[in-house]
Amino acid sequence: MSILQSRNPAMSVLQTEQAFGTEKASVMTIGGTVTATSILLSIVAVVGILVWQNLNATWAMGNGMPGWAMPVMIGTLVGGIVVSLVIYRKPTLAPIIAPIHAALEGAFVGLATFVIPMQFIPIEPGTTTNPTVMLAIQAAVATFGVAGAMLFGYATGILRVGPLFQKIMMTALMGLVFYVLALFILGLFGVQIWNGFADTGPMGIGFSVLVIGLASMFLILDFQYIDEGVKAGAPKYMEWVGAWGLMITLVWLYIEILRLLAKMRSND
Repeated sequence: MSILQSRNPAMSVLQTEQAFGTEKASVMTIGGTVTATSILLSIVAVVGILVWQNLNATWAMGNGMPGWAMPVMIGTLVGGIVVSLVIYRKPTLAPIIAPIHAALEGAFVGLATFVIPMQFIPIEPGTTTNPTVMLAIQAAVATFGVAGAMLFGYATGILRVGPLFQKIMMTALMGLVFYVLALFILGLFGVQIWNGFADTGPMGIGFSVLVIGLASMFLILDFQYIDEGVKAGAPKYMEWVGAWGLMITLVWLYIEILRLLAKMRSND
């Protein structure tokens, strides 16, 4: 089994690149991956803040949710899938394509940061002070806190993910994906089933905690395969592939932590 065989969809690009270069200047490094990750996360943050500010300003004027919000959210999801497929099939384009995906993720994060809290904490249009701002700050701090803890655990050897646990994680992820699809498809036909994402009761809180735990463990996969890519002398552009996978996981983790905080706030 190749040391680069990944169970993480975003990171599995690494295993397709077998003929790694040998010149130090053209290979993947930890420092280069950190730089690429910082650039991508900065793009996500800037675009997300701009989108959120636009939504909040429109809401504060009493105009409600702007008409472009839902098309943009759908567009970012579809665009993100397309860009991900391009990076998966052509990882050499990652230095160019990954920042585009970061911008799409930023727009999605900005929309989600505004919409998700309001699903649990209704705010009337015209409200000038949005109380959900603190939730977003808390979610961001918690996200980087979890990422830091996972990185420490990986760096010290406390946390490692073997092949069996990778299979369990991927099975859990596919189950979550199928559950989301079932909620969406059945909802189109008016069939309602229990929605763990919306439930604010004990089961809903527990569901959110489990999803956050799953996202957190995928951070270990990201760290593990970035590390293995560096040790194997992967090409320089793979730094952007590693940063791209890490960005996706961090955005997922942030969204789920934000949802959990909003659920807990609604029960106060």
